[in-house]
Amino acid sequence: MLDLKKYYLMLGLTISVSGLFAETIDDPDPDLIGTVWELVKNGSQSTSFGRGQVVYFLSSDAHNTYRSRKFQTWDNFSMVDGRNLVRLKKNESIEILAAKFNDSIYEVKLLDGFYKGKTYYLIAEELKKNFKRETKDNESI
Repeated sequence: MLDLKKYYLMLGLTISVSGLFAETIDDPDPDLIGTVWELVKNGSQSTSFGRGQVVYFLSSDAHNTYRSRKFQTWDNFSMVDGRNLVRLKKNESIEILAAKFNDSIYEVKLLDGFYKGKTYYLIAEELKKNFKRETKDNESI
């Protein structure tokens, strides 16, 4: 009976101490919800072909593409219907509405173009790589 109490005591101490030394991940980025971003590269002159920044109609399509890129698991890659994709042109803007799947996918509202006002999904890595955050100029008159 004494050995069982020692076992539980050691198990409890191990769990509590490991919690103290656990690495905490602080997101260095400020809260992005409600911010406006403009596409600065990877633009296209046409939304139907060529290079353009892709946004996805379904969050699952964006997440499966992200996971396939990250883990190189192309055998589990889900086929995405081309009609469910929108290619943004350079200088088009988006607004971040929400973060999904541990901040790997952003729900965005398109602010320019044919699909203005519609909600789509963007891979977070592409936001940082291809977009520039718009800043508001506060001018005093």
